[in-house]
Amino acid sequence: MPSSTPDWSALASQNERLADKVVRGGTPQAAPSSTGLRETGHGDTQILTAVPWLTASAAISAASCAAGPRTGAAPRRSLLRRTVSRRPGRRAVAGTAAVLAVAGVTSVSAAAAQAAVTHPSIVPTPAWKIVKRVHAGALGQFTAVTTLGRSSGWAFDGQSKPTAWKRNGSAWTKVAFPGKNGQAIVAAGATSGSNAWAFGMNGQAAHWNGHRWSTQHTFRGAISSAVVAGPSNVWVFGMTGIPGALGTWHYNGHGWAKVASGHGLTGGSAAGTTDWAFGGTSVARWNGHTWVRTSVKKLLPAKQELNGPSVTSMFAQSKTSVWAVGDGNLQDEGGPVVVLHYNGHSWAKVASAKTGGYQAFVSVAPDGHNGLWIPLSTPAGGTIASFMHYAGGHLSVTQLPVASDKIDLQAVAGIPGTSGAIAVGFTHSASSLGSAVVGVILQQGG
Repeated sequence: MPSSTPDWSALASQNERLADKVVRGGTPQAAPSSTGLRETGHGDTQILTAVPWLTASAAISAASCAAGPRTGAAPRRSLLRRTVSRRPGRRAVAGTAAVLAVAGVTSVSAAAAQAAVTHPSIVPTPAWKIVKRVHAGALGQFTAVTTLGRSSGWAFDGQSKPTAWKRNGSAWTKVAFPGKNGQAIVAAGATSGSNAWAFGMNGQAAHWNGHRWSTQHTFRGAISSAVVAGPSNVWVFGMTGIPGALGTWHYNGHGWAKVASGHGLTGGSAAGTTDWAFGGTSVARWNGHTWVRTSVKKLLPAKQELNGPSVTSMFAQSKTSVWAVGDGNLQDEGGPVVVLHYNGHSWAKVASAKTGGYQAFVSVAPDGHNGLWIPLSTPAGGTIASFMHYAGGHLSVTQLPVASDKIDLQAVAGIPGTSGAIAVGFTHSASSLGSAVVGVILQQGG
């Protein structure tokens, strides 16, 4: 049986302490709405009987961030990595900075294909290439990315004091950014050259007006993810299962308001005027007044003693095509990974792979051909990253530009109007996340 105790020392610093608190995450399941559920093939899906267990981990303080990795300590994990607990009695690491993000939901858009349980192999696809390297110390990881048209976009790096990089074609230029200690950027979005947002883990909401970045608002709680659908339609989702959880907030172009029906949601996506979200084993659609939830737990991997199945990311392609990624979150391994699809009437499982790994952030992107890019990171005990690719009802592992034990993937975004995508993360020494860290931006196609 896998060990029930992860290597917390890899996450801790000298300023951290253990806290005897068990945090229960996920979202209590509402009764299914009129939106139906179905399986399209012979997958190994079973009806689940419990809400997933999730823990929250704390990031280190600004002071300990500056100190870097401790000599002789176990390799430091990505400070923003999600940690999943499978049963009561798990201790969460508490520190002087904000708490880590938890699982969410992912949507994908494509014709529903037959659900296939596969053991993914590496298959040839257009190569991912590293197009930008930034040396910024042990905490100089790229953590978020957003694209705008074929040649514009933003990327953000730094876990102590983040910085912003603006894309102009093949060039990335550093731009002044109101980065604050403990505000590593966990989500970003843009809808025009004068409307871009970046959200810090500890509540910072920064806005780009076409000329400069400024802090537009500061929430009193930890942010898990956000959706930028327009200048008057922005959603912020808080981390769940922690004391004083932020909840779900909406910006209407004038001010922010908390939306009570969004309790427990951790991420989402939007297509046109249709907004979607997810939390735990449910997906939700905004009807203009409230979030209407549908349970998809019977389409997720089966509940076991040491796992916590949940939706982890989402991509809304159109009103009638929404994709979601789910993960069994098996302790110490992660996985299996499943892909769900909504065709305008019902949700179906279209692919499943018996592979390990977690989604460190709420991040998934289209490949331009009705497929998806799904970045995965290994659990607390490992350092292997992988890029899952969904296409034609199957999941496969994509070749990375460096050895999989020397790179960590944090986020991905499709390049509009193309079949390309941009991903961010960092490279590091073999099997050692805290040494020789170099922030990297990768591109595929486009």
